[in-house]
Amino acid sequence: MATFRDLLSAAKAEITEVDTATAADRIADGAIVLDVREPDEYDQGALPDAIHLPRGHLESQVEAKLLDKTAEIVIYCAGGVRSAFAAKTMQELGYANVSSVLGGFGKWKDEGRAWK
Repeated sequence: MATFRDLLSAAKAEITEVDTATAADRIADGAIVLDVREPDEYDQGALPDAIHLPRGHLESQVEAKLLDKTAEIVIYCAGGVRSAFAAKTMQELGYANVSSVLGGFGKWKDEGRAWK
């Protein structure tokens, strides 16, 4: 039986993770930003222009919110765990160009990057 760590390691082995600097570059080049945190977390601040879709609703709502499965999508959560699982799920749903932000929103803010 797999553990949480096993599942996380397996997900991370199948996805692309990017550091915050790379994420910022991709966003500046037009990547879609997807925030998979809970509503209370999102209400405390988010990346500019982020689409908010809590991880628990991803499978049932993402295809209605993000129609272009070829678009570049940068996914973040608080620390990089939920976004890793979200990236894996989105790949399984046919999204071809997704990445998860290492360190998530916490690292983004700690580095003094723009947020609202």
